[in-house]
Amino acid sequence: MIVTCSNCEARYAVDPLAIGPSGRTVQCARCGHRWFQRVEGPKPAPDQVIRPRRTAASLPVPVPPPAKSVWGRRFAIASIIVLAAAAGAAAYFYRSELLVYRDKLLALRPFETTTSSRTPGSVARAPAPASAPAANSTASAGTTTGSPAAAANTESPSSPAQLEVDLAASKIDLVDGRFIVRGEIANRGGSAGSPSKLIVTFKKGSEVLDTRTYPLTLGPIAAGDRRSFSQPLDNPPAGATDIVPSVE
Repeated sequence: MIVTCSNCEARYAVDPLAIGPSGRTVQCARCGHRWFQRVEGPKPAPDQVIRPRRTAASLPVPVPPPAKSVWGRRFAIASIIVLAAAAGAAAYFYRSELLVYRDKLLALRPFETTTSSRTPGSVARAPAPASAPAANSTASAGTTTGSPAAAANTESPSSPAQLEVDLAASKIDLVDGRFIVRGEIANRGGSAGSPSKLIVTFKKGSEVLDTRTYPLTLGPIAAGDRRSFSQPLDNPPAGATDIVPSVE
């Protein structure tokens, strides 16, 4: 407990047990003043407590929790089932058109570009046609070379030149803002041939947007040989997605 001198107002912390329940005389160490000190007990409780009256309006009104909508969940589940059924029915009735569209997508192969980023109107490359079979077949082992039948089999006439663009080795580059188609022309025939024209067809899906012809001066290409070509494409048609080069 804190004891305060009534003369000089000096304050001291004193153990209540040292004062005792009946009190005792104490002396101030600062001014020497003496007085009788008692231990302050707890304050007696009041005989009557007056509290403010609470009205019904001041009482908190409990808010019921929001009811869970069972019909909303059922409606969502029913909507999903209906949409799934409609999608399955559409796929069943239009399955032939979907198969044709899938075959068209599998037949397309995008062009390879060497630019770091694709620009609007970039073009794609069509799939390479299947290689034609070799015109001249070798004679089977064990055939007698001196017989007339063997001579008739080996001395077949050579096939004409068959020039075509090897689309697997072709690509489109973007150089200084200009598209350049590069590729190789292969001779899959049995004799030499010289290409005279490069025909470039611009397509948007199955729609042909434009066809352009460029002269070629590569010279004769021997049977089984190939030559490289490079042709700038100025102002390609807007919206072109495929480029199909061919030769004559």
